[in-house]
Amino acid sequence: MHKNKVVIVLKSLSADEMRQLDKFVRSPVHNRHEDVIRFFHYLRKHLNGGEKSLRKELVFENLFSGQVFDAQKLHYLSSYLLNVLDEFMAWQQWRNEKGQFELHLLRAQRLHHLSFSFEGTYAKVKPDVSKNAFQDVASLHFSYQLEQERFSVDRQLAGKKAFRLQEMSDGLDAYFIAEKLRNACILLSNQAVSKTSYDTGLLEQVLAYVEGNTILQNPLVAIYYHACRTLRNFEDDLAFRSLKELLTLHFQAFNPHELNDIFIFATNYCIRRINNNEHQFMREVFDIYQLGMDAGAFVQNGMMTPRTYSNIVHFGLRLRELAWVEGFIFKNKDALPEKQREGFFNYNLARFYHEKKNFSAAMPLLLQMDYEDVLLTCLGKILLAKMYFEQGEHETLGSLLQSFRAYLSRKKTLGYHRETFLNFIHFIQKLMHHQFFPNAHLKQEIMETKTVAEKEWLLSQL
Repeated sequence: MHKNKVVIVLKSLSADEMRQLDKFVRSPVHNRHEDVIRFFHYLRKHLNGGEKSLRKELVFENLFSGQVFDAQKLHYLSSYLLNVLDEFMAWQQWRNEKGQFELHLLRAQRLHHLSFSFEGTYAKVKPDVSKNAFQDVASLHFSYQLEQERFSVDRQLAGKKAFRLQEMSDGLDAYFIAEKLRNACILLSNQAVSKTSYDTGLLEQVLAYVEGNTILQNPLVAIYYHACRTLRNFEDDLAFRSLKELLTLHFQAFNPHELNDIFIFATNYCIRRINNNEHQFMREVFDIYQLGMDAGAFVQNGMMTPRTYSNIVHFGLRLRELAWVEGFIFKNKDALPEKQREGFFNYNLARFYHEKKNFSAAMPLLLQMDYEDVLLTCLGKILLAKMYFEQGEHETLGSLLQSFRAYLSRKKTLGYHRETFLNFIHFIQKLMHHQFFPNAHLKQEIMETKTVAEKEWLLSQL
């Protein structure tokens, strides 16, 4: 049963969630089958005991000792328990999502005509929404829903309350516009990467409305508005400056997931400009990365993507921010995914030592490149090749390049990277021959080749 859906779901839960689930399963409100409770307790006890302890026959024997094995009976138990698990996960998400408990409580009080209870709950909830002028998209949605409940109750008490219709309309506008702009940013960002064209619907009308409306004074709307403009036009420096300033002032108001998206939008703008040889944006993107690290934008649930980790190191080294980069590499090592941790830590630490010309510290980190990540292995070989060249170890470099070429021929999953790496091998071999007899044509050839790894380094060696 180790591949059973119930087992897979149970293994995804934390220890605290498992304790809550134990109470949930034993509650007659959610489950009235004693066999389901015993089934859960058995699975919980043997969840990490290997495949043998979860064999269907063994599970059945422990639950129904002396009975003839009945696969259908066990299947029914699994279905019942899976239903309880689904209900538990939905309940847990609902209970933990900010404001959802209070919102549903208000709705229940309204439907039961408990106006006195409604007023008490509303008085407790409303200050939490209104005390901060700046909210994330989820908070704007909650504010609108709260106004809906307020209106519905006031209508029940017709003649006794003044309707808050303007507040309800403004709440809907703020939520819809912020969510529409956020959604457009995601579409435009993905469109640039996947080369897929999306219909953005009412985006043009929304942008036109925002530009001439006081709603742009809402920092949340303003952030998504300027982010959207940068994604629509990678030369809109005014929008980027506004986005950067707003992020600096208001990053604390976003939830981490939403904040991560916004910082990625900002870094993508800078990287696009850098790729267009506008190197002044290296400082801009590094500032964004530093601000994002301070804001907790790039570490989600304690984890950071290897790509972000490597990008931050790359731009920090390019700007010679060596002390900061060294601290970053070690401080955030444990945030890397476990399976990729050692590989990306060693590679980026080697880059740091290479930048300091400490080859004796860098090379041991790369000589045993035997990682599952093919792209990382290739990057490690390129860094090693650069160090051999810089030290004049041409014989060792020649052997490395030969083995690197053979490695590339064996790996079929590299896509366009293969050509990039092969061109690097081609040009560094030419550099070996022309190091003492410079060839003007070689510089032009390198510059005109679009797909070549470490182009700037190759040119610098000329």
